[in-house]
Amino acid sequence: MVTLEKINTRIQQSKWTKLYILVACLQGITIIALQATIAYYNTAQVNKGLESDAIISYDLDDDEQISIIRATERLKRIKWENIAFIGFQLWFVCMSFDATVYQNAAEVITLAIMNFACAIFGALEVIDGKRWLTILTDIKTKYKIPIIIAPIQIAYHVEIALSICVGLYAVLFAYVSFAVVREFGWVIYKKIGADISIQRMYRTLQFFVLALKIDIFIEFLVSVFYLIQFALKSGFNSWTTIVFIVITLLILPMLYFGRVAVASESVLQMSLFIAFQLCVGFQLVLIATEATDSKDYWYIWICFVILGMIIAAATIVLALLCIMNFNKGLKPYIQRGAEKKETLQQSKESSEGWIIDED
Repeated sequence: MVTLEKINTRIQQSKWTKLYILVACLQGITIIALQATIAYYNTAQVNKGLESDAIISYDLDDDEQISIIRATERLKRIKWENIAFIGFQLWFVCMSFDATVYQNAAEVITLAIMNFACAIFGALEVIDGKRWLTILTDIKTKYKIPIIIAPIQIAYHVEIALSICVGLYAVLFAYVSFAVVREFGWVIYKKIGADISIQRMYRTLQFFVLALKIDIFIEFLVSVFYLIQFALKSGFNSWTTIVFIVITLLILPMLYFGRVAVASESVLQMSLFIAFQLCVGFQLVLIATEATDSKDYWYIWICFVILGMIIAAATIVLALLCIMNFNKGLKPYIQRGAEKKETLQQSKESSEGWIIDED
């Protein structure tokens, strides 16, 4: 069971665990502040000469009118992009605490990798911001129209600062993560022992549970974001929209169901979970197809959708690997709550070994 005492003990375990949490929290505060600033200035730009009536009065040719309308749409939707990044940072900090408390080396490694992916997304933000700043600047200069581009210029420079900060934090976090992983490796060894097969099965389960935690953010975020930005605006006129709503409502309960299924080593329950993940994957494929159909590519959105597809596929593969490990001696190590106490008592009576602290 997780208690404040346990959380504090795990965080204070060594200088590396303390530094790990400190870096994660500092990164979260810094990136959230920068993303909020970018969202403010990009949203403010819409009210600086990009209103619908103003665009019509500029007497632009068709191509440039389309460009400026697309720029306006981009600035209107940027807040959702920034909200997604802010949500990622909040999730990232929570996951850092989770990895430390549960001493999950696989989680630490994956968070470090995802941090580098976040740095790539930060670079894409700079590229996208430069693109629209150039378009608005060229149109303003050519037609001498009263567009005030100061807000988007400020946002662009903040995006550069954001990209640099995320890159630096990614390198620092990776270094600290390496030290923490070595420390957690010994913890797992002392709890499980030298049985290589049990260690291998346990690490597979760790990666599966980690995939579920990533799905909480990626799959659910992409589904909710799609419904808000696209599906609900077009109404409930298609069967796909209804299916997307049902899948979105079921994502979080089914991820919890997957965790229960693997702990109980139920092949039937895991099969149901895999079937649902296939439905999620199908949904993401449809979203990706629609996202790439438009001439106005929204790079960050497309990257999120592709990442969701990759994670969904990885979750299915890990689920299948976990099923292959059922009834091979791992179950006593992964129980939780009342079942864990019962298994622990049986283990003590039979002197069969240690129980992994999953709570």
